[in-house]
Amino acid sequence: MRTSEVETRTPFSSSSPSSARLAWLIEISRLLISAVDLDHLLGVILKTSSQLVGSEDSSLLLLDPATNELVFVMAHGSVSDKLKMIRLKPGEGIAGWVAQHGKPLLVNDVEQDSRFSRKVDKLTGYRTKAVLAVPLQDHGRRVGVLEVVNPRKDRLFNQEDLELLTAFAAHASVAIRNARLLSSIKEANRYLQSEIDERFGTLIGKSAGLRAAVKSARKAAESSATILLLGETGVGKEMFARSVHSWSHRASKPFVAVNCVALAEGLLESELFGHEKGAFTGAHHKKKGLLELAQGGTVFLDEIGDTKPEFQAKVLRVLQTHQFERVGGTVPITVDIRMIAATNKDLEAAVHAGSFRKDLFFRLNVVSITVPPLRERKEDIPALANFFLGRYCRDMKRAPMTFSHSAMKLLTEHNWPGNVRELQNVIERAVVLTTENEIGPHDLALGSRDMPRGDIASLLELPFHISVQAHKKALISHAINKAKGNKTQAAALLQLQSTYLFRLCKQLGIT
Repeated sequence: MRTSEVETRTPFSSSSPSSARLAWLIEISRLLISAVDLDHLLGVILKTSSQLVGSEDSSLLLLDPATNELVFVMAHGSVSDKLKMIRLKPGEGIAGWVAQHGKPLLVNDVEQDSRFSRKVDKLTGYRTKAVLAVPLQDHGRRVGVLEVVNPRKDRLFNQEDLELLTAFAAHASVAIRNARLLSSIKEANRYLQSEIDERFGTLIGKSAGLRAAVKSARKAAESSATILLLGETGVGKEMFARSVHSWSHRASKPFVAVNCVALAEGLLESELFGHEKGAFTGAHHKKKGLLELAQGGTVFLDEIGDTKPEFQAKVLRVLQTHQFERVGGTVPITVDIRMIAATNKDLEAAVHAGSFRKDLFFRLNVVSITVPPLRERKEDIPALANFFLGRYCRDMKRAPMTFSHSAMKLLTEHNWPGNVRELQNVIERAVVLTTENEIGPHDLALGSRDMPRGDIASLLELPFHISVQAHKKALISHAINKAKGNKTQAAALLQLQSTYLFRLCKQLGIT
């Protein structure tokens, strides 16, 4: 019989390959695991498959989930360049049959097999005599087909070749899945990093106050010293922290930001330190905290001045010993992190009042940097305004917009009690609601004035969910501006729980 169809079997069945080839297969599986770059991995798979069964050429076809077609993504042999990106319809040819049925196939004389398609030979000028094709499957999901053709030295493919290639394909499928996953993670990281770089990569401004703060931050970044960032709410303390991280030798490691008042005290400790299984109701699994996830990097504790003394004691221990225990745990965990803290409170006054630990204050206050409020650096407003305008136009897929002369004059004359955050929210709102490509004075909701009737009418013209979201953002931004950037006071004005307001701010992108 020239054609053989078999179910996938393990390499340890009674008719399994010789011990030497099996040992080689094990060694190859280690090689596949070590090959994490997808293109490099596919090349290794193809070259190895030809060597395993002694064939002239091999090709790897992957399934396109959008069309269910098989695509020759890579080939090894004499016509490899001509094969690239040729597509086979579902069930077309021997490879199509293998993919459709999920079974390996051995055909030593393709002219005698009705499943053989001459399409590829016609397109490449190659002459196929024999084919050995096995499915690439991962957890029952079809991935593609590994195909070798024309054995060397006038021999025929045999059952041992089929079983060996089938076993190899099982390892290759797992390796392809892992390489794809790693590739997608790297792409996501690149995208997220580009987003972070775009938002936090540049401290915008040329004022003397900002230049002095940046100079101190750059100098501090060269060391591992703890930094305390001071300044009003909304001045950009997190941006400073991210910049310090990016300028430091820890830049390739994680940056983790924690808002100390956005979570209830118990949740904050669980989030920062992690917890053991069974530590409290709902702790069904062990969880690593953000301190562990930030290993080698930087941890930014925002609003540190609003924390309770019990939490402050745990932060102090981390700073002194670089150790902590998970909630419910007893085993010390050692971390190498750089800590940056920020507050809009007068910590010295808090120390005298007894609401902030004196020893923690001294540990945090190794390098102190005060970020100036926006009203003290009004010459930076045009550059900041245009930066936010460009960002929100891109985010909302709008054509580039500009400010009218009178609008920019209004922006520079405003006192900005909410600082850069208020400026950012005002411009985002203008981009959402303005129908023209030029933003005028009437498009800018400054201070505590109510939303103009025209703006309400503009909201009514928007789709439902966009209108609701825009109105929520306008209400919250208005309350935060009225409270001069204090979100706890803003929550009281809106008659909301402060933790709920912080959650809403995070969901709506109000920073």
